[in-house]
Amino acid sequence: MNKAKLYVSVLVLFLTAALQAQETTGGPLTNFPIYQSKLKKSDEGTTDEKKNSSAKFWMSRAELMMDIFELHRNALRKGTDAFQVELTYPGAKSKTESSDAEGNKVVEYDYDILTIKVVNGKVDSYVEKVKLCEDPLNQALLSLEKAQETDVEGKLTKRILSNYNRLKDLLKNKGIEDYVDSKFESSYKEFAAIDVINSKAIMGGIVNDTLLFYAAMAASEGGMLDESLNYFEKAEANHYADPDLYYFLKNKYFEKGDTAKGVAALEKGFNLYPDNQTVLVELINYFLTKGKADAALEYIQIAQKGDPKNMSFIFAEATLYDKMKDMDKAVATYEKCIALDPTYFNAYYNIGVMYYNKAVDDLQAANSIKDGKQYSAAKEAAEALLKKALPYMEKAHEINAEDRGTLESLKTLYYRDGNIEKYNEVKAKLESLPEPTKGGL
Repeated sequence: MNKAKLYVSVLVLFLTAALQAQETTGGPLTNFPIYQSKLKKSDEGTTDEKKNSSAKFWMSRAELMMDIFELHRNALRKGTDAFQVELTYPGAKSKTESSDAEGNKVVEYDYDILTIKVVNGKVDSYVEKVKLCEDPLNQALLSLEKAQETDVEGKLTKRILSNYNRLKDLLKNKGIEDYVDSKFESSYKEFAAIDVINSKAIMGGIVNDTLLFYAAMAASEGGMLDESLNYFEKAEANHYADPDLYYFLKNKYFEKGDTAKGVAALEKGFNLYPDNQTVLVELINYFLTKGKADAALEYIQIAQKGDPKNMSFIFAEATLYDKMKDMDKAVATYEKCIALDPTYFNAYYNIGVMYYNKAVDDLQAANSIKDGKQYSAAKEAAEALLKKALPYMEKAHEINAEDRGTLESLKTLYYRDGNIEKYNEVKAKLESLPEPTKGGL
């Protein structure tokens, strides 16, 4: 089960809301050389003893890095009209029109520093051919930390706090974009950076449990087991209110080989969200695979209260009774499946198998009885079970005429019943089939 994809649409909505909060700034083409010059001076300042000991220098550098990050983003949001592109980015070196495989009209605007792709009159994407800085958000964080470190008198506290909040918004937007674009390692780093910022004393103990969860999701999708488990645990510790958290926690603990913690996570999830089907099904599947019929049955019955017509739950309950040798309950529960779906092959087949197996066991037991009357009574009772098996197998064959297991079973039952005509008919059918796919009774 891959529940990660369920969060993509939520992330997109989250991103849309966040982007709408941004304010556009004008003249990216004009600002580019200005930022380029500022960045050169700032880079030189990092090795200047006087400047790199100044909180104001590091503050200005942090703000410059965030401005660089936003240089094109505000003007080239996905879905921006083409006419706005031409107003904001005049003087393209070339404008190439084409159609893609789906018949969409594609226009590419080419400039010295970037290319812009417009599809059906709306911005689709852009590529920076010349980047001022490879990782401006990380540089912004490092610079803000230096500003805070060198602001020994606390004169810039309000400005530092304001810029940490600005940086968090930018990291959040980028983290969501990268997640949606399947750039999971980058997405994880961006969400984790928000956690680093929130952990600082200046932030006043802010916790965003949703972003902790998304950091975990990004790390999980990126194959980063330890990082994902760490952030799922952080989300749980901060009471992230989503039952799926416990499903993901279980998966990570199982990947680490810690089954006990994985099951404990599911049980905690069940106690918090007893009506959640995902957690219930995971518990049921675990106990079924471990052969713990009583525990599995308990959770199946709970699950049925929330979804009484779920065929999977009813059938699982029936097979458990079957394994527990409670034939009466098993048959009655398989019959519930049949009542919901009169063409449910597995229910008919399993009832037939149960009756047949019980008959074979009873016949073997009868052979050890020395008293003639008792032997005859036991033998007659066993043969009655064989007769009970027959109509279920016939119905199973009616539903799936090509199933070899059913035909093998019918051949045996017809032979024991003395119906040679039917026996020969089934035997011929079997001989005409390809290689066996399932054994008979």
